[in-house]
Amino acid sequence: MKKVILLSVIASSLMMAGGEIAPVEPVVETQPAASTDFGIFNDVKFNGELRARYEYADDSASTGDEASAFTTRFALSVGAGLGGIEGLSVFGQVMAVNNFGFDDYAPEKAEYDLINDPEDSRVTQAFLDYKTGDTLFRLGRQMINIDDERFVGAVGWRQMPQTFMGYTVTNSSIEGLNLMASYLTDRYGITDALTSGTETVLLHADYQVMPELKLTGYGYLIGSGPTIWGSDTYGIMASGKAGPVNYIAEVATQQDASMEYEGYGTGKDTADAMYYRVDASTVYNGFLFGAAYESFGEADGNAHGFNTPFATLHKWQGFADVFLGYTSKQNLYGLNDLYGKIGYVGGDYGQLTAFYHVFNAEDVTGCCGVPNDDAGTEFDVVYNYDFSKNLNFMAKAAFFSGESEATIVEAREDKEVYWVQIGYKF
Repeated sequence: MKKVILLSVIASSLMMAGGEIAPVEPVVETQPAASTDFGIFNDVKFNGELRARYEYADDSASTGDEASAFTTRFALSVGAGLGGIEGLSVFGQVMAVNNFGFDDYAPEKAEYDLINDPEDSRVTQAFLDYKTGDTLFRLGRQMINIDDERFVGAVGWRQMPQTFMGYTVTNSSIEGLNLMASYLTDRYGITDALTSGTETVLLHADYQVMPELKLTGYGYLIGSGPTIWGSDTYGIMASGKAGPVNYIAEVATQQDASMEYEGYGTGKDTADAMYYRVDASTVYNGFLFGAAYESFGEADGNAHGFNTPFATLHKWQGFADVFLGYTSKQNLYGLNDLYGKIGYVGGDYGQLTAFYHVFNAEDVTGCCGVPNDDAGTEFDVVYNYDFSKNLNFMAKAAFFSGESEATIVEAREDKEVYWVQIGYKF
């Protein structure tokens, strides 16, 4: 395994480190901006983002050479009231990803390892909102981040995000209760190859029972399709803070897909699997300590085991993304992830967090007929520093150590990935 010394990198979300839960309402990140009127548009506001990243990947499981990519993301957004009608507004966003010829990575060049930031430009969001009282109606192409993005997210780590075409309604009329329902017809993935039609219903509710406890219930009915392994997922989660400890406890079941994308033609996917997660963390004098356990049920004769095709997958099972394709699709043998986290998050010199993962699956026959459930280990480290509220530096590194006898294909070889990133919002 080739070793490369680089300035290590950061990372997606300290939400993972702190165990916090993100808002249910579809998230549209905007910065305060000067507003003006233009024709039928009033209170027009612009904002943007420039994000530059260097990424290096060395995947021993690949036949390609080490990959190296320098990419930038430029995003420009505009929001405005429409026709002077109270509660009616529009929002649009375009993004462009460029590598300026630094393209020694797949999918740009097939002979290199994969880095999922190909050159691309597209309209990422374009929706119409109508808000009356505590109810919001949204129609169009939109980012959707639910809870901590374990099941549905915008994949904000990659340069081009994941968005959906659909209809969304949220309501917060009852104090402490948030309701959401979405019907999705299209998914626009992080690459063109992941773009596909879908027939999906998302249902979500959370209730703040007391300051120390929030209860969340959900149903995600994802339709089977050409590039999507469909299923119906129902779950419940308890989260909050008990004294100094942030906690999450979650259980979900996944059953046969009740919906099917029109024209798919090969029948609905079958599934019958369970999911469990527990997470506890605390911060003491600026130091973070935590541990978590996550378990995916196996296929057990069905089309797939428990999977999460619409999740922000980079946040889970290690930053090296070794299991990204496995947990989003077929998942034949299940997967368990036991990990600890430690770091310093309380100073003026940035935040540093490290994670150590131990993976295993169901006992399967490996070399010489010997059962083996070892799926590898991974060490990750993340550093984040804010120069100002608009300028941020991130560095991150991931080191996966594979188990050569594991039956899970993705877990057979070692993998190293490094990132350096700087972002500016305006």
